[in-house]
Amino acid sequence: MLLLVGTGVSYNDISMRAAEACRSCDVYIEKYTSLVSAQRIEYLERIIGKRIGTLTREALEEKARETVSGAASKDIAILVGGDPLTATTHKILLTEARKLGITVKIFHSSSIATAAIGESGLDFYRFGQVCTIPRWSNNYKPVSFYETIERNASRGLHSLVLLDYFPEKESTLPVKDAVAELKEAEASYKKGIISDSTVIFLMQDIGTDNQAVTATTIARAPDDAKGRAITMILPAKMSEIEEETVRGIVV
Repeated sequence: MLLLVGTGVSYNDISMRAAEACRSCDVYIEKYTSLVSAQRIEYLERIIGKRIGTLTREALEEKARETVSGAASKDIAILVGGDPLTATTHKILLTEARKLGITVKIFHSSSIATAAIGESGLDFYRFGQVCTIPRWSNNYKPVSFYETIERNASRGLHSLVLLDYFPEKESTLPVKDAVAELKEAEASYKKGIISDSTVIFLMQDIGTDNQAVTATTIARAPDDAKGRAITMILPAKMSEIEEETVRGIVV
């Protein structure tokens, strides 16, 4: 059997049911799709009672079938940050296991998608499609995230914007880079949704002791925003209830 186990947004968010199930498995963790701190791994090893191996990007993608094939003869648990199956990488593991006739059991946990929305004070039902601002390179500068934000804005919906994750740095795309990409995308599309006065929420290290929620503007966004894991929200026009809630939580 293959177990895909969510470890949540905080280091100790894993459920007791999931931890108990892992005790009879060979246990691995992946740090490619989201931040998994050393503190979290130490905690997980302590409550599960065994050492946890680490899976590489190659093991998760190019060798996904090989990675899950061992679960045909023994129970294997793969731990992931947040909630399983929200990342394409985890869906690949699931589908490859099913192709091999391997039973897969999912253990859900907290997710940045729901945690960030909840902490923002904005109405969950007024969010549109989620998008990601990727890491650009000289030859790779996709701007499809702008289309998603514009489509949401045209319908009066808030946008939850994930920032690309750097596994090698164990942090998300710097805010200054995300803002620069938003500005460049606006210059390309010219739809008028991004300007110096555009309001953004910076959701920093949500679910940890260091979490912070900051409302600012594109022009005033800090170049050195604190936090290893930052998610951005671009709000549409807020309702009276949302404005009241936001006043109470945003610093």
